Amino acid sequence: MSAPLSAERMNDTIVIGRDLSSLIAALTSSRLGFKTILISEGGCRAEHREAGYAFPVDPTPLSGYGDGQTVAHLLRALDLEPEEAPQPLLVDPAIQVILSNHRIDLFHEPEPLIRELIREFPQSAGEIRRLYDSVDRAKGMIESWIGEDHARPKRGLGTTLRGLIRLPAALTGRLSLSNGGGEESRALIRVIEAQLTVLSHLHTDAARLPLCAGYILSLPQRGIFYPAGGPTAWINWLRDRFTESGGVMLDDCSVIRIDTKPDVAIDLTVPGGSTTLQARHLIVSAQWEKLKPLLLQQRACRRLAAKLASVPPAAHPFCLHLGVHSGGLPDQLAPYALWVRDASKPIMDQNLVFIQTSRPDDLERAPKGKRALCATAYLGKSPTMLTDQELSGVAKSIIDSLEGLLPFLRESIDYVNIETSIALSRDSHEIVNQKYHAPAGLVIGMETLSPDTSLPNVFLTGGILRAGLGFEGEILSGMDAAFRAGRERKHDG
Repeated sequence: MSAPLSAERMNDTIVIGRDLSSLIAALTSSRLGFKTILISEGGCRAEHREAGYAFPVDPTPLSGYGDGQTVAHLLRALDLEPEEAPQPLLVDPAIQVILSNHRIDLFHEPEPLIRELIREFPQSAGEIRRLYDSVDRAKGMIESWIGEDHARPKRGLGTTLRGLIRLPAALTGRLSLSNGGGEESRALIRVIEAQLTVLSHLHTDAARLPLCAGYILSLPQRGIFYPAGGPTAWINWLRDRFTESGGVMLDDCSVIRIDTKPDVAIDLTVPGGSTTLQARHLIVSAQWEKLKPLLLQQRACRRLAAKLASVPPAAHPFCLHLGVHSGGLPDQLAPYALWVRDASKPIMDQNLVFIQTSRPDDLERAPKGKRALCATAYLGKSPTMLTDQELSGVAKSIIDSLEGLLPFLRESIDYVNIETSIALSRDSHEIVNQKYHAPAGLVIGMETLSPDTSLPNVFLTGGILRAGLGFEGEILSGMDAAFRAGRERKHDG
């Protein structure tokens, strides 16, 4: 708790959520000059530290930090100096995709990236060049449209017209990767699917991809970044900017009731008792575990409940944390590597392991001569729905799978605590984004769901709203919700 509370104080906005989108929404609201409270039951934990290692709770690769990209847009909109923020490091190759018979380095520069793919898949050279021509066009369209939407954020007839105007270009630029029967074609498809699974929060059919998939495949060219010193530095910097601008942060509390008419009233328990907070507007994360029992059960929220149900989760990440001696890892292993054990099987069938390792020189995350390694598999059920025995089996299968890639891994392990990894995976389900099924007929995919709800003073945020844009979608959805609430506040005033 960063400031005293008063039950009589009327706040402008209350934000509920532990994920990045909620923090961005609260920061944006506060920087716009509105009295804002962020309720993050359990805190916005960014990493776990143990035995000298620092493991990110969410190892998703960072993007959008380049000049003129999403993070720069965020800081400019909030009048924050980019030079004062923690500076992540550009990695090149941006990502490595490894199959049993292939290793592809996805470089930052487009031509070396394309040459690398053609070297591995020479029979598909024409298809690869055609694909990346489409990727380049999709990137340009999505970047332009994101800028247009933030320049004219008000929803209504103009939004509908912009969507209709964009539709022909989107249909023309929509990616299509032929699902041929040859072994090389199947392997190339797995390379595409692996990138989309890790970099996007939207699970799509590789044979008929929405336009946003082209944007995701362009991320190595736009820049993939490594969080120097760990992700906590970035999260703490955002939290500090929030409280410096007058925002109030509540971590040690529990929400027990929400009323939205005529204004927002939230009952919660705090150390030593309970209190009621009041606000004109509420922003709530779609990942908040109490969303359904405390808000969606209200009759006025049935439409919102139906919208969320229309984008169900396709897969849930489970992360195993390992501390390893550097000698057990190949020198050429990139900080972000995607290991596909069997190119003939679907990616989501626990066939993909996403490996995120600390850099050898990052002593903030691992002792000298050692590395922090996060290995993520994607499960059909949430870790909260699986038993300890089932998740222990998943953890052991991850290690078995990695031995096919890293033969000296087991003997190089310095730290592993499967019980802690299980507990973290359950505790972080409100922070780490799931992989969501794409709605039927999705063409563009920039916006999966709207932040607007049937309640005029309640707005939604979270990665699911812009699932097709991955990590950057989390930032954009937080800004969207805050700008909507801010505009309504000005209208009310």
